[in-house]
Amino acid sequence: MDDHSQTHVVPGDLRTQELSRGVFAFIQADGSWGWSNAGLIADAGDALLVDTFFTLPQTRHLLSAVSAAAPGARVTSVVNTHLNGDHCHGNQLVEGARTIASACAASEVEHELPPATYQWLQNHPPEGASGRYALRHFGAFDFSGIELSPPTMTFSDRLTLHVGRIAVNLIELGPAHTQGDVAVHVPEAETVFCGDLLFQGDHPVVWSGPLLGWADACDALLATAATTFVPGHGPTVGRAEVKRFAEYLRNLHWQASEAADAGLSVEEAAAQLAVGTYSELGLPERVLTAVAAVYRGRGLAAPATPLELLGPMARLAESLLQS
Repeated sequence: MDDHSQTHVVPGDLRTQELSRGVFAFIQADGSWGWSNAGLIADAGDALLVDTFFTLPQTRHLLSAVSAAAPGARVTSVVNTHLNGDHCHGNQLVEGARTIASACAASEVEHELPPATYQWLQNHPPEGASGRYALRHFGAFDFSGIELSPPTMTFSDRLTLHVGRIAVNLIELGPAHTQGDVAVHVPEAETVFCGDLLFQGDHPVVWSGPLLGWADACDALLATAATTFVPGHGPTVGRAEVKRFAEYLRNLHWQASEAADAGLSVEEAAAQLAVGTYSELGLPERVLTAVAAVYRGRGLAAPATPLELLGPMARLAESLLQS
């Protein structure tokens, strides 16, 4: 395992997409575990960065792209849409910037997996499917040198900032993916940076829920009247894809509820749903996190923390590969 831990991925394919004057999305091509997106709003020499990346090498790659997109602009604010590591571990590299998150996200930070836990899993993987899954998806990231940078400013509900002359609205829409999810709306650009309120290409991860609340959050994204939506993972999309994602969440809620009424276990229900209507989506094992959230919401026993969810997710992934 020590040999494996020394073979780290290099920063992947990072695409800069100009959405409007001074507004950019940075899309990591893989989009799966650990490969998230970021955003930039820049005007009059000032800049706001929406999220950093999972590791310091990835974030250095991001900051190089930021400098190329907005030469001479200084990032004075970082908005973390939530505090999962793939959206905030690089905060320390944005020197002198204030870091903004929702008060709810800040209050939950002790429940996030610290970088040391990822490193420990690399060097001491659990036996069986859990260890194989952890290594496959996280084993090659370089978590060295990360120092967690907690928010220096928090808010609840809504907050409007200005970057030069550009107004930026922060909208708290959790609990959904996590308890304290935030969307970043740039009205002038008709754009919303959604963080992990929106996934494209893969099944989402549900650390919190409820799914119906998350679907309502998608409706709130659409209520901004924006036409461009930058997901936390996957390509930039329009309004139709956000509507479809909300429908997916509502359908998944009712399907999982029916499974609970039928007396199926979380793992049985997830296995049934993973090969159903949404077979075109990647990482189908993550359906288990959604099912677990529905079961917890009904007062039923279900895994809750990332480490508790790892084992059943990994077993489902291997079962689907073998089927």
